[in-house]
Amino acid sequence: MKTLSDHRTLPRLHIAILLLFAGLLLLQMINTLEWRLEHDNAVLQYTAFMIDRLDMVPYRDFFEANMPGTFAFHTILARITAYNYLAYRLVDLGLLLVLLTATYLFMSRFGRWTALWAALLFGLLYLRRGQGFVLQRDYIGLIPIALALLAVPSTVERPIRLWRFALIGLLFGISATIKPQLAIAYPVLFGTLFALRRHAQEKSVADFLKCALLSGAMFVLPTLIALIWLGANLALDPFLELVFTYLPLYNQLTGEHESVSAAQRLYYLAYSTFSKNRYWVFIAAAVVAYTRAAKYRGQDKAIDLSLACLALCTVLYAIYPTIAGKFWQYHFMPFAYFCTLSAALLLYKWPAQPTTAARNRLPAWLPLAILLIAALIQLKLPQYVLSTADQLQSGPAAHAPKGGRVDEMAGWLENHLQPGDTVQALDWTGGTLQAMLLTGAKPAGRFIQDFHFYHHISTPLIQGYRESFIDELRDATPRFMVAVYTRIPWVSGIDTTRAFP
Repeated sequence: MKTLSDHRTLPRLHIAILLLFAGLLLLQMINTLEWRLEHDNAVLQYTAFMIDRLDMVPYRDFFEANMPGTFAFHTILARITAYNYLAYRLVDLGLLLVLLTATYLFMSRFGRWTALWAALLFGLLYLRRGQGFVLQRDYIGLIPIALALLAVPSTVERPIRLWRFALIGLLFGISATIKPQLAIAYPVLFGTLFALRRHAQEKSVADFLKCALLSGAMFVLPTLIALIWLGANLALDPFLELVFTYLPLYNQLTGEHESVSAAQRLYYLAYSTFSKNRYWVFIAAAVVAYTRAAKYRGQDKAIDLSLACLALCTVLYAIYPTIAGKFWQYHFMPFAYFCTLSAALLLYKWPAQPTTAARNRLPAWLPLAILLIAALIQLKLPQYVLSTADQLQSGPAAHAPKGGRVDEMAGWLENHLQPGDTVQALDWTGGTLQAMLLTGAKPAGRFIQDFHFYHHISTPLIQGYRESFIDELRDATPRFMVAVYTRIPWVSGIDTTRAFP
């Protein structure tokens, strides 16, 4: 009588389950073809419209608290897609396939089953949260990091060339132009790579300095190019003011847009680092996976270092949201990625080969069972399947941004705008800028959103922003002003207001 641990039954069952997960991922990818822009991406695509179609320069011609790499990415995206929703979705899915391919290639050193599950689970996790979650900045910056992992070789048999150090520096440097804190794991990959180089070639301290200087130079190169471009376009001073004067104020706000005291903020950061993390099931699976993998330590130096690298990256990106202190779920995307890869290590060296001491070993099906239970709970799999099926049947109407508000505003503007008219949005994340994108409406002034006017109102900087806004508004005389007061995250707490006399 065959049992689950039979050398044929278990592999066949595993392949069947793997195909089911792959089928769900494929269905979800098809489902996303009808998704539209939502939330931050709508705002960033409007900034791309201003750069691409209106020849405006960020920081100089409009105020937006994002880094140069974000504007560069969305401008390129806009030119590729020509603001077409289907093209936008195809680019997103193409980038996802690049990321999943890189994931498979890196994780294949731990076995093909580990690699397949790592790619499948993260693909499902990424598409799980819907159209407002895709192509967020934390995800965009993750793609170069995933590619940088490929620079870590899976063997010590070949010399570790200098180009690998240059490559990881460049890729992390690109991520840093999107969000500087994304580079938190750069020293880990550099250290892993140099440890492999020293093991294979017995290099000296001077060689370490050479590798560090080369990699560091490539790391700062993307930022240097961005600063030179900003300087050439007279945008460097407003950018530096944003980075060193406005962002420190903004970073004092919590994820609920509340201004709190220094002591309250410390408690908020410590508490939220743990309470806002929703990946505890995969964390538990990862702990079991690393415990299981530890018994194979010492067999292969490259694999040992790769495991250590993966574990350290997982820990570092667990505190990555703490740096910005907002703890929105897309801020956990880099951690979700590395935690998923770590959980997939349950299938490292799996299935175990039968031995004469088999009865004293864990059953071969147990690691797979733990991984499947973790995936079932973390992905909320029954709900995932039902929501995917519902969306496939419901059609485009189910994906109207802001519950239809954006299309309503766009329709009104389409019927009333005349050539040369400008529009001033009194809104943030409420859909006005997306409506302006749909109609090609021009902004009236430098401040395309008004969030900045309501926090830290006693500071000279915010008071200056208010005065500048009124002066620009008086000169611009926009044809329309669109004010949104509902379903937006108003600021609260110390030194904030909802009034603007």
